[in-house]
Parts: sequence; C-alpha cells; structure tokens
Amino acid sequence: MRPVVVTAVLLLVVLMSMSASAAYSPALMCRTKYPATPCRKSMGQEGWNQFGQNRCVKAFLAKDTQSDAKTFCRSFTGGDLVSIHSLVELCQVECAMYRTKNVQLYYWIGLERSGNTFVWTDGSEYKYFFWADRQSAESGGKENCVETNYYDWGFWNNQNCNTKNNVVCQVKL
Repeated sequence: MRPVVVTAVLLLVVLMSMSASAAYSPALMCRTKYPATPCRKSMGQEGWNQFGQNRCVKAFLAKDTQSDAKTFCRSFTGGDLVSIHSLVELCQVECAMYRTKNVQLYYWIGLERSGNTFVWTDGSEYKYFFWADRQSAESGGKENCVETNYYDWGFWNNQNCNTKNNVVCQVKL
C-alpha cells in the first residue's frame, strides 16, 4: 500500500507543476499583475517605470561587463544597477526585461560577491534572494557578479564579471 500512496503523491505533484507552468505567461503577468507605470520623475527618455515608492527601473540592451554596466547605470543621476528586495520587486524587474526584448536574454543586476557574502552595489541590505539551484556557491573566485533573466522567471546565477550582459538600472528619486 505504501508504494501506491507515494506514487499517487508524486503524480499529484507532477500534475500540479505542469498546470502551473502551462498557466505561466510573462505577457499576461506583465500586462495584468505588473503593468508598466511610467516613472514619476522625467528621465529624459522613455521606458523608465516606477519601482516602489522611491525608485524607477529600466532594462537596457547594452552588452556590457558588470563593471561597465555599473558605470553606465551610475551615469544617470541617482543611478545604479538594480537591487531587488522582494518578490514584487523581482517581478517588476522581470517585466521591465520582458518589455525590452521578448527573448531569452541575461541581464546584470547589482549583486556582487564581497568576500564570503553578497552585497548590493547601491549599498542597500542583502536580505532577499532568488538563486537558481547551486548558483550562489563559491566558484573558485571566478563568478563574483550576478545575472538574471525572465525566461526562468528571475532565478539568479553567479557569473564571471567580464561576461557581457544586458543591464537593468535603477534611479533613486
């Protein structure tokens, strides 16, 4: 009897997973639950969206190293690579990326390794994380920067900082 119960539970888990993945649609999610809200502050260019109460966010197709991406984002007054502190913020960032280019692209976010821990480049506190399996582990000191993509709906991956990725910037208001 026990193998039958285990098999039934496993089948139920697989079916629930299939149902959830079939229902997932970035287009629907970004249009209905996380619609674009233009930034309260004029940024001099389109595509900046409100991000919480005191920040705006925009994804760029830039193909920069993490260092160049950080410099690029800091060229905007109050700018930096984006920091993410909740599931809602993660979804807003993923939707900004999705709206920029609806293909599987990777983007730098503002998380980087400092010693044995990770820190946000804007100095905010690192409490929230969304790592893909086995991705925050030490990688011989070669993968000290963090990327994400909307294809895997926001899972984070540590990556070599010299890899060229697109960029998600934030600006504090």
